[in-house]
Amino acid sequence: MNIKLKIIFACFVLVSNVLQAKEKTKLPNIVIIYADDMGWGDVGYHGIDDIITPNIDALAESGVQFTQGYVSSSICSPSRCGMLSGVYQQRFTNGQNSRDEDINLEKFKEQPMLPEILKPAGYYTGVIGKWHLGAQEDLRPLQRGWDEFYGFLNGSHSFFKAEKKFTRIREYWPIFRGNEMVDYEGYTTEVFTDEAIDFIQRNHPEKTGNPFCLYLAYNAVHYPWEVPDKYMERLPNIKSRNRRLFAGMVLAMDDGIGHVLKMLEQQGLSDNTVVFFISDNGSPKGQKGDMSSTGPFRGWKGDCLEGGIRIPFIIKWPGQIEPGTVYNHPVSNLDVVPTIASFIGLKENQNYPFDGVNLLPYLKGTKDNNERPHQTLYWKRGKDMAIRHGDWKLVIEDQNAPKDTMLLNLAKDKGERIDLYKTNPVKVNELRLLFNRWESELAPQQ
Repeated sequence: MNIKLKIIFACFVLVSNVLQAKEKTKLPNIVIIYADDMGWGDVGYHGIDDIITPNIDALAESGVQFTQGYVSSSICSPSRCGMLSGVYQQRFTNGQNSRDEDINLEKFKEQPMLPEILKPAGYYTGVIGKWHLGAQEDLRPLQRGWDEFYGFLNGSHSFFKAEKKFTRIREYWPIFRGNEMVDYEGYTTEVFTDEAIDFIQRNHPEKTGNPFCLYLAYNAVHYPWEVPDKYMERLPNIKSRNRRLFAGMVLAMDDGIGHVLKMLEQQGLSDNTVVFFISDNGSPKGQKGDMSSTGPFRGWKGDCLEGGIRIPFIIKWPGQIEPGTVYNHPVSNLDVVPTIASFIGLKENQNYPFDGVNLLPYLKGTKDNNERPHQTLYWKRGKDMAIRHGDWKLVIEDQNAPKDTMLLNLAKDKGERIDLYKTNPVKVNELRLLFNRWESELAPQQ
């Protein structure tokens, strides 16, 4: 090849690379904010007047709020598995908050997760905060496809203290940057916010040529309940100290979310960034006094009743979702990955088809208003189970104890206080058969 042709070829490659980079920067950036143990009754936009969440409320007003937003599990780790894969976590044996040695590691590591799904589109990915998807080295974030990690590995953590070793007290386990234990000081909610802001600044698509995906997993408002006094001092109208302590933790997270959203705006990224806000499960029962709230719903974290699985759920997507939208049909955290993947043209793994669906056609009105994203949703944790089919819900808090089996109609009884089990055996059998068919498809459970 002569010099002239070499120059032309080099120019062609350069232009091609520039055009590809520009196409990548058109893809939406993704920010997923996952709260921890935040109940349906812990956000202002749900009509709660003693919890102050102006930034979360503004996020709800700028996108869509789901009145029937569900998670795939009522506890932490399985909920995160479902959200990050778009697949019922029981398909790869993670239906519990299991120890590493209890997980079917081969199946777990085979299951594609969000960063691996996004890689073909050129996304740069980071997770900040709570991991809780495996502590051993081959299960940590960088080994599961993430480009960056700052946070902790276990399920609960002190907000103020961390040691550079795996201590007997798990709440003091290390904070990691990548695979390295690092020194730590501060309040985790604020530190994770600062890390998120730094991630956004460093990974602006115009600097890197790639869109980014940030998974910001706060450990607020999980136990241990700790917060600097400055947040509680902003809530003088709450008389109960326990509720004020909890509301202070929520306020600290809400401030952080506001800072993250402001940084997106300052960087000129707001109009091309999709933001999800979801809680991993409902309020825990064993709290001090009147801390967190499940709102009008019965049940708690760990239950298959609404209080354990119906949570705050928001999506803001400029240009795709009309601001101020309220969506009333059931949706699931399983829908996050399929919605993103479908929009950017990525196909699901044929070995692990998504259980979630692309929500955009439903939210943009291209589907019939009466058509639901999910006719049927399933939950299973040990011997506890539930199935929702249409507006009917069958709940078994222990499959070996028929007295704990309930048939509920959520259209008429959203608080799940009217048990129709004895009066409608035909519907009970119908839902049992549907659940058994789904359960037969699952991997052997640990």
